[in-house]
Amino acid sequence: MGMKIALTRRTYITHIDGVNRFIALLAEGFAKLGHEPIIVSWCHKGVERNELSKWFKEIHGLNVDIPLHTLREGSCEGGSWPRIAWDWWTGGSRLLRRENVDTVIINGVIPLRFKPKIAVIHDIGLATTCYKALDSDKLWLLVAKRLYKGYDRVICVSSKTKDEVKKVLNIDCSVIPIPVKLDLFKPVRYGERENVIVHIGTRPVKNPLISIEAVRILRRKGYSIKLVVVGPSTRLPEIEGVEYRYSTPEREKLELLCRAKALILPSSYEGFSYATLEAMACGTPAVVSSAIPEEVVVDGFNGIRVNSYDPGDYASALEKLLLGEMLWVKLSGSSLEFVRQFNYIEVAKKYIDVIREVL
Repeated sequence: MGMKIALTRRTYITHIDGVNRFIALLAEGFAKLGHEPIIVSWCHKGVERNELSKWFKEIHGLNVDIPLHTLREGSCEGGSWPRIAWDWWTGGSRLLRRENVDTVIINGVIPLRFKPKIAVIHDIGLATTCYKALDSDKLWLLVAKRLYKGYDRVICVSSKTKDEVKKVLNIDCSVIPIPVKLDLFKPVRYGERENVIVHIGTRPVKNPLISIEAVRILRRKGYSIKLVVVGPSTRLPEIEGVEYRYSTPEREKLELLCRAKALILPSSYEGFSYATLEAMACGTPAVVSSAIPEEVVVDGFNGIRVNSYDPGDYASALEKLLLGEMLWVKLSGSSLEFVRQFNYIEVAKKYIDVIREVL
């Protein structure tokens, strides 16, 4: 018998990021398996309420309509942690019961008077930093630890995240990887690729300036390549050979990635990395920092790892791909095979098994 499963986002369902991609694909996976998913978020912004479901479906490349609910229908101002926590505590459980939900999968720790509830921890990089920082930040960690203890199950998206959660919060979690919708990807052969390098993510933690400088180095060496930076709108330098595509729809982004020569991802922190998996599903070799978990990118097998944040080192790694078609073909083929294990239907089945255990 099908279950009604809620997936929550603590803050905004309109963020274009890996957590909302996870929520979207897992929800569709549940629907394809005969269950009834709904999505509940604290608020939304930048998208009109009557356009929200359509926008969410298009931006994440979904084939089914997923009902979306928000705790706040008016202004999203004042989105502090205490304000958001209070809204979830007072209104979240009421909404879930009104919708006759069987269980809830929570992304971003929240106080919620509802059971059973399953927490998903995507990363704990901020908490790891806070652990060494201010007393107020440590207080937040104590609150988070107490809340997680009240959940029926805690899931981490990688072994790296699992180890960090154990170290910082002293909480045990099981590992289920993030889902990828493989039928969205249309890889092309090496000879049909454009001389484009793609960088995904414009937040400082994604280090877009390193990618920009790496491509500038290659262009000065005579390579006729272009860097395309994809992500939320921000202020980055306007430089010859660099193109910005802000708030790009999912299908357009994946088409770009599947025709590119490489992905560059010099991130300072990643719990898993959707961008890397998407590149693999395109057969596009990824050049990544050591922040990407080793269970995702194995150096020389399905990508190239760079153990520094020196743009010159990233330029050298990209140059190997530009000069060596045999290396490119090897990494591309291994990536396509490796990424099959993250098929979103199979990942959804693993979550269904966990849900049945806690019901």
